[in-house]
Amino acid sequence: MTDQVVRPDGTGFSLAGGELTVAGADGGTVDASVSARLLDGFDVTLASRSTADPGDVRSEGGRSVLALETRPMMLNSLPSSVRVRLHTDAAEGDWRLILRFRNHAGSSLTWQAELPTEAFDAGWEAPLADLLTIDRTADEPAPQAPAVSVVHHPEDEYYELLVDGQQAGLLVYHVIGSHLSITHTVIEPTYRGRGLSWALVGGSLDDIRTKYPTVMNYCPVVSRFVEKNPSYGDLLSQPRRV
Repeated sequence: MTDQVVRPDGTGFSLAGGELTVAGADGGTVDASVSARLLDGFDVTLASRSTADPGDVRSEGGRSVLALETRPMMLNSLPSSVRVRLHTDAAEGDWRLILRFRNHAGSSLTWQAELPTEAFDAGWEAPLADLLTIDRTADEPAPQAPAVSVVHHPEDEYYELLVDGQQAGLLVYHVIGSHLSITHTVIEPTYRGRGLSWALVGGSLDDIRTKYPTVMNYCPVVSRFVEKNPSYGDLLSQPRRV
């Protein structure tokens, strides 16, 4: 028998598109990247554009709009800032970066920023939450975001992460008497780099909290999750890194 813990409710936003814009008719040659370090320690590229594969360019309101190739990352799996780097033979002037996030219900969030000088040099640590705005008039159809859920298997002592019904990861624990110890988490290779360990750990801890006042943790991924989410700190007894 399984116990459904987290159900996809349509409120999770994922990255659905992005673009660079610059004043004038020609953005020149452009190499750009937007990257983030995820909970599990992976550095992942969220959006990019390469001179070798320039993609779409259009003119809109006196600005060149350069489409970015994006990765469908879950917004709540991202850290508080992302690193933006831009190399171009055009002037450093009025460059703007736009990222768009959507959820199952079709609601959308837009992240937009004017790029400072740092973005053209070593890279700019750009805040995420501070620059997000709600877009209430999205006229594009919402892309089909993956259905993510966490299912508890108490008889076998693990939580299972499902993505579109397929097993994507496990959080394994052991119970001895009245004590629960988390031993490790695993994300399947084909699902890594998408921030899914955040969903697995968060969903598992939310359910564990309803059954145990504290737990012993031996998993470094869980430790990093709690460091980023201190509201879970009271749940762990002597959290540790391995």
